[in-house]
Amino acid sequence: MKFSICSWTFGNIPLEEVIQFSSKIGYDEIEVGAAVDGHDWSHIKQLAKNNGITIRGINADASFLRPETDLANDTEEVRQQAIDHFKKQLDIGAFLEAEYIVLAPAAPGRSIPFHSEHQDRLWAIDSIKQLAPYAKKYGITIVVEPLNRYESCLVNNAEDTKKFLKDVNESNVKSMLDTFHMNIEEKNFEEPFVELKDLLETVHVADSNRQGLGYGHIPFDEVAKGLKKIDYNKTMTLESLVPGRNPFDASRTNMDFIYQYAEDSLKLMHKYFS
Repeated sequence: MKFSICSWTFGNIPLEEVIQFSSKIGYDEIEVGAAVDGHDWSHIKQLAKNNGITIRGINADASFLRPETDLANDTEEVRQQAIDHFKKQLDIGAFLEAEYIVLAPAAPGRSIPFHSEHQDRLWAIDSIKQLAPYAKKYGITIVVEPLNRYESCLVNNAEDTKKFLKDVNESNVKSMLDTFHMNIEEKNFEEPFVELKDLLETVHVADSNRQGLGYGHIPFDEVAKGLKKIDYNKTMTLESLVPGRNPFDASRTNMDFIYQYAEDSLKLMHKYFS
């Protein structure tokens, strides 16, 4: 098992610092937030290599409620903008030699369909089917992330995800689970992993309050049992956020929590998942 951390959760802290910190405390990988014009990617790639950090995955730069990153938007022109946006991020992923990109089928934060869930779903499927060949030429897997009902109107749990992927029907489009969203949407912490099984490309972890492991009430021993049932041995990625009313604010001032969560969570990840 490899242990990773999401760079975007560090807000405005420079990615260089995140890489060096993650390496220092013992992470194997980093899942990079793929802001297209945000970094000197040649420098980032070399820095990760120098610090023994693998960039196995990238996290799509979608942000909350951005129409131009909404693959299920009700306007064809906007959906095309989203497809083009993620193609640019796939270019970054290819340069970094990443194996996957995590994205949501609708803009994160949009919890109400434009017309109906069925129609929005069809638009999302069409958009991802257009992205899949572009990703495939780079050897990159598109990872569809189920988000809880308050953050997305499409694909909220493992069952939704499996049906969605069946309709997409592309060999390089797979799935993931996130324990924070699972805590809201799933009946337990074992069967969703069995439901997705070979479709599972990566896993995000955070506790019930979206803080570090051990700061909430998720039974991570049950998560470990679910993973063991399917012999999962890829990547576990910490995606925890600071406490407060706006944990997505990149300029938030209570970032000491993120550093503490990173250290405390890594210890528990080794305890439960090694």
